[in-house]
Amino acid sequence: MLQFIPQLAEIFVSCGRLTKNYMKKTIGLMVGLLLPFLGFAQQQAQNWHLRSITEDKIYGTGVIKAYAELLKGKTPKTVIVAVLDGGIDTLHEDLRANLWRNVREKPGNLDVDGNGYKGDVLGWNFLGGPDGQVTTEVTEQQRIYFKYRPLFEKRQNEQGLKKKDRQLYQLWLKSKSLLTSKDSVAPVDYRGKQVKDDYMNIKDRFYGNSNLIGDPYFHGTHVAGIIGAVRGNDKGMDGIADAVQLMGIRVVPNGDEYDKDVALGIRYAVDNGAQIINMSFGKKLSPERKMVEDAIKYAEKKGVLLINAAGNDGVNVDSLPHYPTPFYIKGNKKFANMITVGASGATAAALVAPFSNYGDQTVDVFAPGVGIYSTIPGNKYKPLSGTSMATPVVAGIAALIKSYYPQLSAKRIKFIIEQSVTKIDFPVIKPKSKSQKVAMTELCTTGGIVNAYNALQMAAEMTKP
Repeated sequence: MLQFIPQLAEIFVSCGRLTKNYMKKTIGLMVGLLLPFLGFAQQQAQNWHLRSITEDKIYGTGVIKAYAELLKGKTPKTVIVAVLDGGIDTLHEDLRANLWRNVREKPGNLDVDGNGYKGDVLGWNFLGGPDGQVTTEVTEQQRIYFKYRPLFEKRQNEQGLKKKDRQLYQLWLKSKSLLTSKDSVAPVDYRGKQVKDDYMNIKDRFYGNSNLIGDPYFHGTHVAGIIGAVRGNDKGMDGIADAVQLMGIRVVPNGDEYDKDVALGIRYAVDNGAQIINMSFGKKLSPERKMVEDAIKYAEKKGVLLINAAGNDGVNVDSLPHYPTPFYIKGNKKFANMITVGASGATAAALVAPFSNYGDQTVDVFAPGVGIYSTIPGNKYKPLSGTSMATPVVAGIAALIKSYYPQLSAKRIKFIIEQSVTKIDFPVIKPKSKSQKVAMTELCTTGGIVNAYNALQMAAEMTKP
């Protein structure tokens, strides 16, 4: 029955488009109703992404096998992983012990450590204000269209515009083409009313608050658990990395995130010691893309690896970009410190999730992202699907490699993850096509599914004296 999970997920995605547009990008799709009918034990179903193609005939990551055969008796070094998302349930039974803690700071309204963020003991909320936080937002195309409509609505073409204005006009036309009936009214400026920063000034960065709990922290809580829920405590499920601290950074509301918040979230993570950053979000337009690009370059300079979701629209992101993109604004060069991830299922019959974006130039690897069982708020657990779930699988593997082989750089870890994939040498069903089969190399640059066991073997070889 597992092979039918992606098809059910595709139905859920379609329903999500009709009800809440943001769900197709950031909230994974629940498939728990299928678990009782799976052809193997529920425990196996809940942990399938940790299992092995060689041992279990499941296209998991080989994490269980790696712990049993490669890591036994070895002592890891703790790695900090930043979760840029909608927040984390910092009280969750399976996450509390593995949360990052800023030991130089104290709770409250004082900036004890002098980093500009008051009371940032567990992380930071860039969608906060003095008295609360933003939970709801509109789409980026809606914001762009109505912001620039007075300038361009009477224009027939770009003739007579300066170069910068021509680019802005093209962005406006793109936003117009993406509008739906729900986007056709002027947006409420939720962020402007609550956060009250100078949005276009990247140097105005000390805004927000320290509250990571509250809607929509459901998504970020699930992502955090996949990476680093406490292992071996007989509660819920096991995260991938056993020596990890999870830094919560809130930049994603129920709706499209803002480029400035993403950029500052990346910089906050880097400045506070994160070695890996998980980014399970995305959108179709990025008006302040340069802010994000500069932040990614900053992370690269500091040796920080970014793991980025490909998106859940079932489209080729080589031609229809999903932001943040792994490419520089100018030229065709890719960031050397970013891995972009598509979502896969457990069996050969349904290996590529039908909702997953793809692209042999943009998407680097695929990873388990269908029916991934993890933490949700209130000491609960649930299986969800999406590239949002596949991304922390890769972030967890990156943290696992870094913790046991701390001498490896971000670029080396990226290389290892990409070169150690389980190569798929049979045709797979192209997303959204229902039956069209293509080579896996047409969907991602490596043509494979991430494999933690292979990656750790390669890391061991590369670090031999």
